Amino acid sequence: MNLIVFTKRVPATQEEELRITGEGKAVDLSKVPFKVNDWDNYSIEEAVRIVEKSGGAVTAVSIGDAESDEVLRRSIAMGAKDGFLIETGDVLHDPNARATLMQNFLKKENVPFDAIFTGVQSEDDQFGAVGGILAAKLGLPFVSMVIGIDATESDHLIVRRELEGGLQERVKVMLPCVVSIQTGINEPRYVSIMGVRKASKVERKVFKAAGYQENVVNKIEVVKWVYPPKKAGATILSGELDGMCKELLGILKEKGVYQ
Repeated sequence: MNLIVFTKRVPATQEEELRITGEGKAVDLSKVPFKVNDWDNYSIEEAVRIVEKSGGAVTAVSIGDAESDEVLRRSIAMGAKDGFLIETGDVLHDPNARATLMQNFLKKENVPFDAIFTGVQSEDDQFGAVGGILAAKLGLPFVSMVIGIDATESDHLIVRRELEGGLQERVKVMLPCVVSIQTGINEPRYVSIMGVRKASKVERKVFKAAGYQENVVNKIEVVKWVYPPKKAGATILSGELDGMCKELLGILKEKGVYQ
């Protein structure tokens, strides 16, 4: 089974204090570390497990600048056969633009595949829409929020989807298809620095995004970056213990937390 996994290099902003620059026109990421999008780690791992069991090959594809080769090397270290970089210096915030670029690339380069895996969403944009839009453009069935792949047959997959309220849905999807992978579907394997170095010896092909621009139009643009409004500070209670307890109960009742 030939599987394509789209993977993305994203800023690791969880523990960073971001600085907005240019009167809200940009965010300074010059000192922020980058990493593989978390959801994509699970996508690569799941694809590699399927190929290890059933045969075939995994190809990792990334859209971004030259630094995005980093995520391709990591994907190869995890077990992907090769990697393709669609190189562009432009930031494509619009998921429709990203999906159109992907569609154009797959068709123009005639890349063979039985299924395409994407992460449910990316940590930076969080639209959670690229997989579905790509499937629609390619005219393929799409399954989202996949937390388990129970069977891989020559013409279909049996997958489990995560629903609200802790429910799961088990569905059969015909191949070829597009699948968006949810975190927790597996435990991504550890990749050592030595493994990434060895992966750098595997050829990665670079394609200029300028060659796949047909109908790629950003209909969504970032107008301005803003900080969220500051929340009120903590209330410090002082005095005797009994008095503080009564004051705390009064606050909880006022907030509707305690009746």
